[in-house]
Formats: sequence, C-alpha cells, structure tokens
Amino acid sequence: MTNRNETSVLILSFLTSILSIYCALLGLFNENLYGSVISTGIFKIVFMPGTISQDIITVASSVLMITLIALYIKRKKIRTLISIIGLLSFYFYGYGTYVISALYTSTYLVYMLIFTLSLLGLILGISGFTSDCIKNLYLPKWFRICNIVFLSIIVFIFMSKWTADIIPYTQNHTVPDFYAIFILDLCIVLPLFTVVVYMLVKNMKFAYILLGIALLKTATLILSVAIGSFIAPKYGSQEEASMIFIYCSVAVISLVLFVFYCQRIEQRFNKTNE
Repeated sequence: MTNRNETSVLILSFLTSILSIYCALLGLFNENLYGSVISTGIFKIVFMPGTISQDIITVASSVLMITLIALYIKRKKIRTLISIIGLLSFYFYGYGTYVISALYTSTYLVYMLIFTLSLLGLILGISGFTSDCIKNLYLPKWFRICNIVFLSIIVFIFMSKWTADIIPYTQNHTVPDFYAIFILDLCIVLPLFTVVVYMLVKNMKFAYILLGIALLKTATLILSVAIGSFIAPKYGSQEEASMIFIYCSVAVISLVLFVFYCQRIEQRFNKTNE
C-alpha cells in the first residue's frame, strides 16, 4: 500500500471538489453572490478579479480532481495520489483566504467546510505515505537542484514583497485589503517551502512527496493570480507589469516542473537513488 489513509483522502478530496465546483459555478453565474456583499462594504470591488479567476481555476481543478480520483482507483500510481493532495493544497489556500478575510456570502459556511475538509485531506494524505514507499522514491540530482533554485527564488521574491507591503500598514495601524494572503504566505506557505528546500538540499526522500504538492499548489494558485491580473482593468484596478510577468513566469515554470516531476517520480520508482 502506497498510503495508509488513501481511502479517507479520496473521500475528502471528492467531497471537496464537489463543494468547490458548486461554489465556483455559483460565483461565476450568480452576480448577486458577490454583488450583495460588495454592497455592504465588507467585500471590495478590488477583490473581484482574483475571486473570478479563482472560480475559473477551481472549476478546472475540480474536474481534474474527480478524474484523478477515478484514475487512482483504477491504477494506484503514486504520482496520481500526490496530484490529488496537491490540488487539496490549492483549495486549502484559496478558500482559506475567503474564510480568514470573512467573505460573508450566502455560501460562507460552505467555504469553511471546504477549508476544513482540504486541511484534513492534506494532513491525512501527507502523513499516510508508508516508509517503504518513501525510501524507494527517486528524483535525478539535476532536477532536485532545479527545484531548490526555483523554490528559493519564490521564497525570496514573495517574502520580500509581502514584508515590504505589510510594514506601512503596521506603521499606520491599518488593515490591508489582502491580509489573508499575508497570513497564509508569511506564516504557512513560504516557511514550508523553505523547509522543502532544506530537505531537498539534504536529499531527504520525504521531500520528494512535498515537492510535488508544492509545485502543483504553486501552478494552480499563481495561474489564478495571473488570470486575475489580466482581468483586473475590467474592475477598475491595474496590477504592476513587473508582477504580471512574475506571476506568468512562476505559473509556467511550476507547471513545467510538475510535468517533469510526474514523469521522473514514476519513471525511476523502486530504484536506488543517486
């Protein structure tokens, strides 16, 4: 058995995908879902590009999730299970921003449920991989180095930017519009990426599992942000050209690395690592 908790992970993932696609489709086709909250002043129009783009990626991710679950049930490939857990990390982050920033739409309780289910799925999924499975994983040295560099750059860029952005708010004692992103990135995501980098440098096999999850989470999330940057002018806002370039670059690179990851992690499975 690859993962002791695979049944629980599959059930949680299926429920998460169904609930997520419901919320996303409602957001895309029901203008009142977000419009009613904007009218109260709780939710600002500046959030709309990111919200709409996240709904688009959520629909695609949910369809992919259900497909991956079916594939894993048929053929228990480790890369498929890692992909499922990676998509859970996207839901955890995406709906975590809604929960933390108190996006009190009519589906807010569903957001909380998705956030909880995805977190449980991540915990059970990551902790459930057996030692026999982990010790036989293989990734080429050149690929590990590429990912060490890539994740290190991500940590440096976003840790620096978010810290610089948040300092003026602390000095003025005001609340930033995107404080949920600051909380999730600075307190959870970027520190975990740093840990993955350290484990890859030490060539710890468990890092190979975490790497796949990190790459897919980055690809889906940053792709959502990139799409939001392009539709932002429609809602009266404009992202910096440099940041749009960074978002697009990170999304493409992380997606390419994830494709290579899936090929390599399965291709040399059960062979002795270099």
